[in-house]
Amino acid sequence: MSTVLSVGLASPPYKVDQQTIAEFSRSHFGGRLAHHGQLMSIFTNAQIDTRYFVAPLTWFGESHHSFKERNDLHISSALAMSCAAARQAIERAGITATDVDYVVVVSSTGMATPSLDAMVIEALGMGRHTKRTPIWGLGCAGGVAGLSRAAEFTMAYPDKVALLVTVETCSVTFQFSDFSKKNFVATSLFADGAAAVIIAGEQRMQRLPPHPNRHQLEFIGSYSTLFANSGQVMGWDVLDTGLSVIFAPEIPARVARDMRSEVNQLLAQHALAPGDARHYVLHPGGARVLEAYMEGIGLQQDDLKYSWQILRQFGNMSSPTVLYVLERMLSDPAHMMQTGEYVIMGALGPGFSSELALLRGC
Repeated sequence: MSTVLSVGLASPPYKVDQQTIAEFSRSHFGGRLAHHGQLMSIFTNAQIDTRYFVAPLTWFGESHHSFKERNDLHISSALAMSCAAARQAIERAGITATDVDYVVVVSSTGMATPSLDAMVIEALGMGRHTKRTPIWGLGCAGGVAGLSRAAEFTMAYPDKVALLVTVETCSVTFQFSDFSKKNFVATSLFADGAAAVIIAGEQRMQRLPPHPNRHQLEFIGSYSTLFANSGQVMGWDVLDTGLSVIFAPEIPARVARDMRSEVNQLLAQHALAPGDARHYVLHPGGARVLEAYMEGIGLQQDDLKYSWQILRQFGNMSSPTVLYVLERMLSDPAHMMQTGEYVIMGALGPGFSSELALLRGC
């Protein structure tokens, strides 16, 4: 058994309201994107109020940001956010940085060698023999996949503690000279942020003293799917000026069509029936994606209230977003989770792929 002990969060310094971003988009894309005026309603339909960025809005109105400049901004900002989120998760778990045996860092919006996990270990003063795994390229699915990989490590080594960090700077992938609809849609949706999770193995749990800020969820298992012939549904184009987003308009339809089966197969692996899961922590890829989850799985608006809240307050930060939803659910004093109740976490990513995890209140 592995236990999720805590979640820590960190946002970058520039908070911008959706209306201000809409005005930026109106000015930038006006006269350059067909039917731009009619498309402006996407900023309202996105159901986002605020987002956080690693640079001020004026930065995005400048035309000559090289790949190196973008990547340098990613590294410095991602490291700062990763350390802040990790410190919060460590404090909430009631442990110290030197108690961590394994670090997983998930990120897809920039590149670094030495990788961010090495930088986090150094910055937080962790042990020189801390094991580490950098994971790149999972996009929005990285939060659930990273949680699963970290938990599986502590299942294999039950006397160990793992730290997961997910961090993205989606905003720096904005391409000034790309006046396509996909780049326009991205301006209405994506944002930056980081999240961290502490997970302990069963033997280590027995030696940890109680801590008032600790939340406990037992990790049961995971379920990964790579859908056939879907490589162009979601991902990056690599340009001279950086990473350019790929996402197909068919994504919500795929969610509505496929996710009930995915969830049911995860449950069946653990001898559970559809409906046995009482709580859902799903990545808010956008309003249409959440609506597709509701349609496909058969959920009500209130079943995904934390996903809707995070979307409205933070937008889509890619991999950390689902962990923001988890933290919101765990920290809500009005949320009642009984011991033994099941939680399904889910997110979608490039490939096109699905990552699910099953947890249980303990």
